[in-house]
Amino acid sequence: MVLVTNFYMPTRVIAGSGSLATIGTVARDLKMSRVLVVSDPVISAQGFHAAALDALAEAGIATERFDEVGIDARCSHIDQQGGRVRRAAIDGVICIGGGSVMCTGKGIAIVATNDKPMAECTGVGSFDKRALPMIMVPTTAGSGSEVSQWTIVKDEERHLKLLGGGPLSFPDAAILDPVTLASLPMRVAALPAVDALTHAVEAYVSAIGSPITDALAIAAVRLQHGSLRASINSDDEGARADNLIASCMANIACGNARLGHGHALSLPMEGHLDLPHPYGVGILLPEVLAFDLAVLPHKVRPLAEALEVDTTGLSRAECIAAASDAVRDLYRDIAFPLKFTSQQLPRDRVAEMARRAVPGLYAGIAARDYDPATARPDTIIACPSARKMTVAQAEAMLSELCA
Repeated sequence: MVLVTNFYMPTRVIAGSGSLATIGTVARDLKMSRVLVVSDPVISAQGFHAAALDALAEAGIATERFDEVGIDARCSHIDQQGGRVRRAAIDGVICIGGGSVMCTGKGIAIVATNDKPMAECTGVGSFDKRALPMIMVPTTAGSGSEVSQWTIVKDEERHLKLLGGGPLSFPDAAILDPVTLASLPMRVAALPAVDALTHAVEAYVSAIGSPITDALAIAAVRLQHGSLRASINSDDEGARADNLIASCMANIACGNARLGHGHALSLPMEGHLDLPHPYGVGILLPEVLAFDLAVLPHKVRPLAEALEVDTTGLSRAECIAAASDAVRDLYRDIAFPLKFTSQQLPRDRVAEMARRAVPGLYAGIAARDYDPATARPDTIIACPSARKMTVAQAEAMLSELCA
């Protein structure tokens, strides 16, 4: 008998072409009357953004805007806007954008009700009051933050990427309309898509997964791998819609089964080397996949087949190698790199990055007190993946991926 525990997914998901038109009704259902609409300078200039604002106005929802989100969700922006929300008696947050926009909005919703800086809200369950009601409209098929209780923010002062969240910060609704992906250039679209694929794979190889998360994760891999090329390389609205659903499913899976080695190793590079998140987790994915599958014999063939590998006659080791190669082949087709450049990850900083990865993704503010000089080659990196990884193994993996 398998005991499944702690699967939780309260976010309402509205998906399909034309679904963005429902945003006013959804906001009204959530008793929103005055909202902060969070976005970035590029997205806020798009026609679908204007259409969303019009729909809110028609529903009688007053709006204020914050359109200055950058590459990362930043603690300084979150703290400033959280104070603004309290002063203006705003009762809801609507995010229209990619992962950084949604993480920023989520952080604002948390800070607004808890009245303390975002840095003090990082870690797992480190705040007591429910975040403001939130609606998420993803404009990339990637992070899946629209259905996630977690937000990842950058502490600019200490060059740290920190994760915070818990059940009190789930978005209330997510609207997945492929119209939001139509204007994305190929190179831009590829980055979040790869991030979403890592979410599905890392959830599948987690030690705390379940039959529910495994089913979501493997279906997300299959749907994503089957739609990514057409979604990114051609004007295929159906593929974009599939890609959006797959990224959402992937985050529902990893939100419950947690994320693995790719995210743990990428985190210090993002904080200390300013490496964009999708490059970190994506370049690591083929190696991480092979590393973790080595201890999960029953999961090898299902994952390889979800990546469209013909496993007939292949040994377990050959299936693992073919699965990793399938990811690399996908990367070539969507123009995603296979290795870090010398600027992204200088060889003389590889050992440092491996040591800095030890606290893992879920340490939150406690990561500030960690001294990487204390790490030994046999120190285990904190991570829920089924296979444990040492600092020495992490260093070897990163070295192998240096151009």
